[in-house]
Amino acid sequence: MTLGYLYTWLMIFLRATGVVVQLPQLVGRTAPIMVRMGLATCLATLLAGVVPEVPMPGDYAGLILACAGEIAMGLALGFVGQMTFAAVELAGRIISSEIGLSVAPGMPGPELGAEPLVNFISAFAIVLFFLFSGHLMVLSAFVRSFSLALPGAARFGPGAAELVIVSASRVIELGVRMAAPFIALNFLITLAFSVLGRAVPRMSVFILSASVRSIGGLALCSGAGALIARYLFVEFSDLPLKLLQLLPGR
Repeated sequence: MTLGYLYTWLMIFLRATGVVVQLPQLVGRTAPIMVRMGLATCLATLLAGVVPEVPMPGDYAGLILACAGEIAMGLALGFVGQMTFAAVELAGRIISSEIGLSVAPGMPGPELGAEPLVNFISAFAIVLFFLFSGHLMVLSAFVRSFSLALPGAARFGPGAAELVIVSASRVIELGVRMAAPFIALNFLITLAFSVLGRAVPRMSVFILSASVRSIGGLALCSGAGALIARYLFVEFSDLPLKLLQLLPGR
């Protein structure tokens, strides 16, 4: 085992650590730190023999800059990859609010584990991620990143900053598009009961509309899986290309 191999392993490990740190939550809980470090170690061990060895910097300053660049590259890759799951979480919170199943947030803000519908939709997105072979495509893009930016020489492409901003802004767009049928349902129910409230003043419009909104929203949830899957299939298919656009082309 040469010094070049150990240095290459370390650079791969640091880039993989930046990616696995931003793994999405499952059932309202993040993966334990030991599990994440184990995944990063496994990726580094598997790829160290495939990625060509690179020479180690001659001074400490170069080594520190190389480590910082690899961590920043991994965090950027993980951030862009996590945006799709953030959009799903946003869509779940909008849907919960529109059909009257949202819980009033406390001082720290809403927690994913305390929102069953959001938790269910997020788990559904993770299942679709593996079903659509998204994990294989992301791993392929991660391996490809070392041919575009060698270990220890992590560099961002000219449009990396713009891509990060666009990916963050797309969270709102994708979340609203997935929740659009529920927004329309809430609007129609509110409009119908506002007319009924004018026609029948003695009717308890608020209580009846809340019940109809919840029942109609849950009924719509039973058929919204195909719509959510359609959006997620497109996003997961484009994810490897988005990841590689962060890197300088050759």
